[in-house]
Amino acid sequence: MGSKHVFVSYKHEEQDFVEMLIRQLEAAGFPVWIDTEQLRAGENWREQINFAIQDAFALILVISPDAKRSEYVTYEWAFAQGAGIKVIPLLLKPTEKLHPQLDMLQYLDFTDRARPPWDKLLRRLWELQGEQQPHSVVVARDAPAAVKSAVVALDSHNAEERRSALKSLAQMNHPTAYAALVGAVQHPMRDVRVDAAFLLAKQTEYKDAAAVPGLLDALNDEDARIRSAACKALGDIGDGAAVTDLLRVMVKDSDSNIRWQATGALGKIGAAAVPGLCEALRDEDWKVRRSAAEALWSMHEPEAIPALTEALVDKNDVVRQAAAGALEAMGAMAVTGLIEIMKTTREAGISRAAADMLNKIGSPVGIEAVKQWNASRGTSRFGAR
Repeated sequence: MGSKHVFVSYKHEEQDFVEMLIRQLEAAGFPVWIDTEQLRAGENWREQINFAIQDAFALILVISPDAKRSEYVTYEWAFAQGAGIKVIPLLLKPTEKLHPQLDMLQYLDFTDRARPPWDKLLRRLWELQGEQQPHSVVVARDAPAAVKSAVVALDSHNAEERRSALKSLAQMNHPTAYAALVGAVQHPMRDVRVDAAFLLAKQTEYKDAAAVPGLLDALNDEDARIRSAACKALGDIGDGAAVTDLLRVMVKDSDSNIRWQATGALGKIGAAAVPGLCEALRDEDWKVRRSAAEALWSMHEPEAIPALTEALVDKNDVVRQAAAGALEAMGAMAVTGLIEIMKTTREAGISRAAADMLNKIGSPVGIEAVKQWNASRGTSRFGAR
């Protein structure tokens, strides 16, 4: 591939993403050069940066509000343009009023964590080198022959060949095989995306969010078993990018078992799922409200206390029981929030429900607050004597 490298320009607040970016580039066979805080602190940082950019065949610019404000990042991409080095902007976070020179460039949108366009980035780099990647999944030129053969088979018209190729990649203990499997999650063919996602999730013990896009695809499968398995895998991975789709499944899937699976998955994801679940507590369908309360039951998230307290006066007794169970399971964590609701809400029924829950939890602080609240109500009702 030659000695030239890819220069990555970024603000160090985006270090986590950049580490993932470097892994993707190196797995595809691209040498990478990045600067460091230590380098920028040196007296000759500008000279070293200049040489590194001039020796690159492309500069990847990771765009974020912090990067926009950075004089170092601005210098790097501006110098690259002046030196005739191609700049590839990656939009990591929404950023307003970019420099007009950047506005003229076509950026790759990485703001959607569930669908990062890695393949588009790698293809653009291949094109800049004057080499076309002939297959849907990018593979390093120095990848083992078995990996290259499997990648070719991913584009086969035979579904069984595609499935077999994915299994082969999952069984190979090689970085390029892993990178190919990650790339397959973005494959044009839906069956490849879904199968690759399940294999990748299993191979990484449900710790790699790279499988999420394919698993989200699987939530729409006609086969209930696949939808169910996707719910479970997404819950085990625990990535917040799955919340919106899992909420949709929890509310709308025709299979009650899958709706239950989606509820459990949201419970495993935790804090990122709370706003959507709180909204679901107000759904017209009592079964949806019950599912939301049951998901929150296992999460112990204080942010859900106001919505769960409202659910204590739900017209459906099953929903009320689930909401009460969720609050009681929080125990002392819920006391401060319940006291605030008891004292400030204008809904008498909700205030009373909050007071009852405080008594049920049994915290001395909560019980004392209820006594004071009852006393103040008595004064306001009957007046001073």
